[in-house]
Amino acid sequence: MKQHMLINRLSGMVLLAGVITLLSMGRVYALDIPANLQWSKRVELATPVSGVIKSVLVNTSDKVRKGDVLVKLDERMYAADLRKAKARIKEFDEKQKEATRELDRAQELYNRTVLSDHDLQTAKNAKVSADSEYATARAELVTAELNLENSTIVAPFDAFVLQRTAEVGQTVASELKPETLITLAASGEMIARGYIEQAYLNGQLQGQAARVEVAGITYNGKVKHIALEPVKLEKQGIYYEIDIVFNTGDRIMRAGQQVMIKLP
Repeated sequence: MKQHMLINRLSGMVLLAGVITLLSMGRVYALDIPANLQWSKRVELATPVSGVIKSVLVNTSDKVRKGDVLVKLDERMYAADLRKAKARIKEFDEKQKEATRELDRAQELYNRTVLSDHDLQTAKNAKVSADSEYATARAELVTAELNLENSTIVAPFDAFVLQRTAEVGQTVASELKPETLITLAASGEMIARGYIEQAYLNGQLQGQAARVEVAGITYNGKVKHIALEPVKLEKQGIYYEIDIVFNTGDRIMRAGQQVMIKLP
């Protein structure tokens, strides 16, 4: 009898140890949701300035790094405008200094009662005019710098080139309507988008850890978004869109791929 009780106790301990081992091996995911991959960031790039495209340095499906040059316009006109703006800065800087000196002398003479109110006011007006011209020249310099900078399109983040509509020699008329030249999608991160039934919703899901299974490989992610309004599906029940964001590492994945979301 005692031997039988000992065997039962040992069996129970082994079972408990097995449960603890299973739990320590990882979280049990209770809900599987079919989903499709979406780009986590997709951006259409244009240039706010007009000109003629001088060079296009990427093609569709290329992988680019943040800061890589994608498209360049003929920048000669914008470079000339920048040189002109810098020259005007020097000119109006000297005028402003001279107006300051003249006002200081006028104020000194006025304090010694050898200069009229009118002449002092004239010196003040000249100083205000010089300050205004200098400020305008500074603004023109900033505009010229931005125009030259915007004549080149660079990648805002690590990405794949989804579409290229820019060609060398193409005229860009941004004053009328900015034209998309390059379309990018962020690399290294994607979204698995599926639909979760109302019965499984709770206030703890937002930001919660989740997993995404892609072609037999499981990736760690988290709940990025749950819609506030339901969507109409061809099955019964009330469903809401749910997005899981996850890191893809160096693997290349494509929007529209069928995957599985795994929620705890």
